[in-house]
Amino acid sequence: MALGIIEKYYHVQRYFMHGTSHYLGLDVHDPGLHGKLQAGNVITVEPGIYIPEGADCDPKWWNIGIRIEDDILITLNGPENLSAKAPRNIETIEALMKETSKFE
Repeated sequence: MALGIIEKYYHVQRYFMHGTSHYLGLDVHDPGLHGKLQAGNVITVEPGIYIPEGADCDPKWWNIGIRIEDDILITLNGPENLSAKAPRNIETIEALMKETSKFE
């Protein structure tokens, strides 16, 4: 609400049009068992927003999409974040992209 993108809590659904998680397995969107999580299950945690052009907010936010995805292994001792070492800030991501572009 502080950014002026949504005015009421339920407006979130305008820009958050997918779920927060899915199973990972042999297929990227593995259907899984959709029951109680068990050791060995791998799920995503992927909050995201997508603001299309023409959205009912300040145009400075149009055409922005942001999603941060983590892949979580369920273990007997609790969840393990398999993507914990993935870069999270602009500087680190850009440096990594510059480094990998040297190999193209």
